[in-house]
Amino acid sequence: MINMNIIWFSGRHFGDLCATTQKSLAKGLVEKGHDLTFVNPDSNGPHNGYPWNHQGLTLKSIPGLKSIFLARKMRNWLNKNQSRNYDMAILDWRIAHKLVPLLETLNTPWILMDRSPPADGNILSSLQWYFWKRSWKLVKNHPTAVGCVVSDAHKKFIIDSLKVDSQKITIVPAGVETQLFRIGEKTDCLQLTYHGRLDGNRGLQQIIAVHSNLIQQGFNIKLNFHGKGNMKSSLEKFASNSITITGQLSNEDLSKKSSNYDIGFLPMPDQKVWRLASPLKRSEYLACGMIVIGIDHSGHAINGAGDWLQLFDQTQFVDKTVEFIKNLEINKLRELQKQARLFAESNLDWSVSVDRLNHLITQQS
Repeated sequence: MINMNIIWFSGRHFGDLCATTQKSLAKGLVEKGHDLTFVNPDSNGPHNGYPWNHQGLTLKSIPGLKSIFLARKMRNWLNKNQSRNYDMAILDWRIAHKLVPLLETLNTPWILMDRSPPADGNILSSLQWYFWKRSWKLVKNHPTAVGCVVSDAHKKFIIDSLKVDSQKITIVPAGVETQLFRIGEKTDCLQLTYHGRLDGNRGLQQIIAVHSNLIQQGFNIKLNFHGKGNMKSSLEKFASNSITITGQLSNEDLSKKSSNYDIGFLPMPDQKVWRLASPLKRSEYLACGMIVIGIDHSGHAINGAGDWLQLFDQTQFVDKTVEFIKNLEINKLRELQKQARLFAESNLDWSVSVDRLNHLITQQS
């Protein structure tokens, strides 16, 4: 086994919901025997207790422009610390454009890490798309550079839109800590859940509609939301004996609650940003022995999925979901939940994703 000195430059704060991937991959690389230094906009200190070295580069900037200033700060820091002789660099696409030229002069191989392209929308997102394309063009035009994506759809999008060679793109999907997220005690009261960002662009109202319809038909059923976002206050208006809304939970608390739930939702609509995704929550639902119900698009699909994954057209999502739950017998539910857990253990543990990234790193060295 080759043990390497790796540096990972990220634009993510570790308090972000979407930083779970970076934590899990970083932890896995250290367990493989690599020395890892993580550079991001956190202050120095919050990474105490993690098995890697941390360099915090805090900054204040205009929202939407933070990555530009952070990339410059990272480049300056690396320029002052050239003597550390890193064997490999992992670069967030948001900051790669500033770091690649310096890494080239240092003869340091690098890997582009793309966990999600920008969302469509405003002028700031147009700027983000510019840097996203610029980073992937660096991969395209470099003789040996490679990049990581989260799904087949994500890979296909890059190939189709930027003509990047497929051999330069490795899929490193979102995983789950199967020792943390486990099946718990399931009860006669059917427990539905959604966790993650509680934002208005995620189709959460459809979950409310499903729950309301089933309650009206006399079902013993509860709905649980866990997370934060711009729709949280609106959701709290629906709070009742059968609807619970909490803030963002630690992974430990989330896993304990999720272990008792029966059905997890993926309501994110059929839009580009979601079609290219590999949602963490999907893996966490399955590891906890939940059936997963979602909108039918490539970001929610799983190769080799069983009946524990139900995807419906978004125009019929509420009606089809209600119909499915109404006709779901308890014995069938419990059997599908066991199958979901077994699939997660075999296919979705973070160790699978770590192995892919580690293999890529050793190939590039």
